[in-house]
Amino acid sequence: MSVPVPPPELPLGYHVENLSTLLQGVMDQYADLLNGDELQLYERFNTLSASAKSLYCRLLTRQGTILRQDKLNYVDVPDLDGILAELEQAGLGKRNHPVATEELLNLLTRPELIEHFQPPGRSKLKKPELIKLILATHNEGAIHECIQSRFPYVEAHFQIAFETYKLCFFGNSYQDLTEFVISELGHVQYEHYSLCRETRYFQTREQIEQQLHYARTRQQLEDKSLLQDAARLLELARSLPQPDQHPHLQRRYQKTLLPIARQLERLEQYEEALILFRLCDRHPSRERQARILKKLGLLDESLALCHQILEASQHPEELEFVARFLPQLHRALGKKSKPKTKTQWRENHLTLANSEDSVEWITAAALTDEDHVCCYVENTLFNGLFGLLFWDIIFAAVPGAFINPFQRGPLDLNGGDLNGEDFYQRRKAAVDDRLDQLNHRAWQQTVRRHYESKQGLANPFVFWEALPVELLDLALDRIPPRHLQVIFQRMLQHPGLYRNGFPDLIRFSTAAHSDRTYELIEVKGPGDKLQANQIRWLNEFAAAGIPASVCWVSWDNND
Repeated sequence: MSVPVPPPELPLGYHVENLSTLLQGVMDQYADLLNGDELQLYERFNTLSASAKSLYCRLLTRQGTILRQDKLNYVDVPDLDGILAELEQAGLGKRNHPVATEELLNLLTRPELIEHFQPPGRSKLKKPELIKLILATHNEGAIHECIQSRFPYVEAHFQIAFETYKLCFFGNSYQDLTEFVISELGHVQYEHYSLCRETRYFQTREQIEQQLHYARTRQQLEDKSLLQDAARLLELARSLPQPDQHPHLQRRYQKTLLPIARQLERLEQYEEALILFRLCDRHPSRERQARILKKLGLLDESLALCHQILEASQHPEELEFVARFLPQLHRALGKKSKPKTKTQWRENHLTLANSEDSVEWITAAALTDEDHVCCYVENTLFNGLFGLLFWDIIFAAVPGAFINPFQRGPLDLNGGDLNGEDFYQRRKAAVDDRLDQLNHRAWQQTVRRHYESKQGLANPFVFWEALPVELLDLALDRIPPRHLQVIFQRMLQHPGLYRNGFPDLIRFSTAAHSDRTYELIEVKGPGDKLQANQIRWLNEFAAAGIPASVCWVSWDNND
């Protein structure tokens, strides 16, 4: 039996080094765009002793704006009172700083609240109700005096400035210093790419403020009471700053506006929702507009918008919506719809003995024989081939694509909810040249070179564990490059949607006399059905003549 290997230990002081790296990285790129508080954070932090830096880093990154002093026990902070005094002198922290009474009470555990405030009728109350009772029955001054004397607390200054640093470093509001830890533990090894002011994410202070505003608005939308107040939602939408030509900020603006419009639609504020949806050109804006127009009885306008989508859209979900929605519109208008197209892909049925393995593994084993080898690959194979072929293009120094050393890919490809719709257009010439390699054998050399030289590095498309060299060899030898060209061109159209939904299995023919080199097989067990993204790919394969089928598996009841 193998003994589990413990994870590597992080070196003492790693958190200080990580914070220093983040602050310095932002200074190197954005010193000219930072405000007074942000510059002071950098300058004052660098004046601290090693122990004070360690404590300040923990105060700044732990959850909550204030922390109890008795919870600050660290080996590298031997003299807590002396270090806190140093932080206060540097203007980076404050003990017992005035804060809201409710926030102060939340520092205590439920038993501590009962012990020190003895609220009446407390036995069955949960902590939030207990705090409300204490606020209603005790003097606020007495509460502050009690907690400050018995549970002194500390607040780190420049927390707002630190939010700006994180935004500038990561380009978003959801990543933090844990990215450094993941890298240091060896969980992720990142590609090396160019970072400089010329290609930085933000070019003006206004752009920083806009993205901060969008992030704060998205947080506000988590308030359930706000979501039921149409007037406040409209006010929130009107407060959003209009972005300039910055492509990422334009997307952030729309990603913030769309959920507001959608909630107004749920509240049956159709006219107001329609106005907001018309400010967006990203899916599902036009889908929601078409639905609202139908609800308002504006059937001809809804129909015209659907035809506009059919003529101009390349978004698969938008086109699929129109295919479902048009028959409803036609019925409402008294028109006939075109009959649905029939399934174009082959379907097979297989009866197998059930076991503890997944239906995909069982089917792959059943379809492997002396003339065939069947592999369970799902989304990993074609994504992996795509990532290897376009590796250097994915990590090219496109403005705004890379802003820190901890990215699995460019921001316009896998930046959270961006889905990569703009990835191809921003690299069109380079991508088209690489696609042209598929017309001769140079593409295989490119794939193999990247497979060998980039082994283990993070890439949003490549899952190294699922791409052994034996599978790569089979794929390069048996899959015709014209098929890969079709698949890659479709993936480039919308990487966020087309990176999923590939068939579960690929079956290679090993017989010398066979004219079929490979086949893609989607496996469906009892009670399972095809998903929209799977149907999307099956239709693409059928149109391009790529061999693909669905295998419906049933279990042998006699087994």
